[in-house]
Amino acid sequence: MKRLLFLLMIVIITLVACSQNDNEEQEEETERVTPVETGEVTKGDLVMDRVFYGRTSPNQSTPVIPSVAGEIDELELANGDEVEEGDDIAKIASPQGTITVEAPADGVITQLTAKEGSMVSTQDPLAVVTDLTSLNVQLQIADTQLNLFEEGNEVSVTTGNEDEEAQQATIDYVSDVSNDSGLFPVDLSFDNESANIKAGVVAKAIIKDTVVQDALQVPTAALVEQDQETFVYVVDGDTARKVAVTVQATQSQSTAVEGELSEGDQLVTSGQLTLVDGSKIKVAEED
Repeated sequence: MKRLLFLLMIVIITLVACSQNDNEEQEEETERVTPVETGEVTKGDLVMDRVFYGRTSPNQSTPVIPSVAGEIDELELANGDEVEEGDDIAKIASPQGTITVEAPADGVITQLTAKEGSMVSTQDPLAVVTDLTSLNVQLQIADTQLNLFEEGNEVSVTTGNEDEEAQQATIDYVSDVSNDSGLFPVDLSFDNESANIKAGVVAKAIIKDTVVQDALQVPTAALVEQDQETFVYVVDGDTARKVAVTVQATQSQSTAVEGELSEGDQLVTSGQLTLVDGSKIKVAEED
């Protein structure tokens, strides 16, 4: 009996000690002050950048076809030379006499392979005059994203060169019929006179897509996911209040959510992983 009483006393003492330790830990957790950084709840449309790829092409390419067959007597220009309509390109010696070949349009000489002394015909182009003052870009769009494109609207186009400014391209055409791959061609064009972008390079078109309208938006960094629950911590005086949220759409900087939040609420964006509901916090002062 004495041994049983002794063991019972040990158990009671142990339980009391554990309870005291738990209380001390809870008190310590409650009194601990965590330094945090914050961000603000805003309200508005959540807009995302949708990126599509195509390849630049000349707005116009005009073949230079001699009116007579013969031998090139003089070649006035070379590939890459700029010409205006009516400029001399070559002189051809033929049975009809010497014929001058003129540029049929303004542009740049391309695809010139003939040399002085070589023969030319009336069937094959002597060269091509390419107009690079404006460029086209054709995109291939899935049917689920056609709603983003409307003829006459503008999109931002860049070729990825860090030193290059984005160009504003106009949507000229949206096909009503898909091609063999099940995609819909969309044609863009932009002024290239000052940008001097080369034809044939990969172009990136960026179009704004309103994903959620008039939604509460929180800094993405404020979101905490734990035990299949998503929540944020709202700054409530010197404490953090846990608020559950439902994510509607997210991007790197901002996320649209539903929850018991108000525009202007301050949320913990750094230090929240160590917090619990009611934790003491101290907001770091901005430099």
